[in-house]
Amino acid sequence: MSTKAILMVEALEGKLVESFNTTLKDTAEESGLWLKKLDKKTERTLIHSYRKVLASQIEEERDHVALLPKVVALLYVQVHNKALQIPGRAIAIAISRLKDHIPETGYTTLMEYHSATVKLIALLSAGSYSEDDCTADRILSKRELLESKMPQLKSLPMALSSGTTVAAGNA
Repeated sequence: MSTKAILMVEALEGKLVESFNTTLKDTAEESGLWLKKLDKKTERTLIHSYRKVLASQIEEERDHVALLPKVVALLYVQVHNKALQIPGRAIAIAISRLKDHIPETGYTTLMEYHSATVKLIALLSAGSYSEDDCTADRILSKRELLESKMPQLKSLPMALSSGTTVAAGNA
């Protein structure tokens, strides 16, 4: 079994979906597990529940950085009717796949928020700042910028579902 598990991990790391599915099935069979595809009704119910959970989490979210992946995931569900779980470094790709399906102002908001988030994380990961360094001021500035854009970002999924557009300057 360990050989098949290693093959499954390698397929996942190599982003080979078909190979991963095959090795997952083989590993499950060898383990005595039975996998079956979801029927459309169950899948629809799960997607609807996921959408509601994301909407609730977005409404309650206060963390500047944690908000963006949740909004992108909810927009992705609304647009493509598929659940999305991705690492932070892949958020830009998910946003780019939404570009043709959301209003231009919404896309601009997502990209600006993403850019500010990446810059904030980079500043925080640098970690060493002294009184002579202006890093602390830049961190504060990025946090304030993200704080000011949070209402606008939170409104994007609601605007998409209601068919209205969000003006770039409105919050």
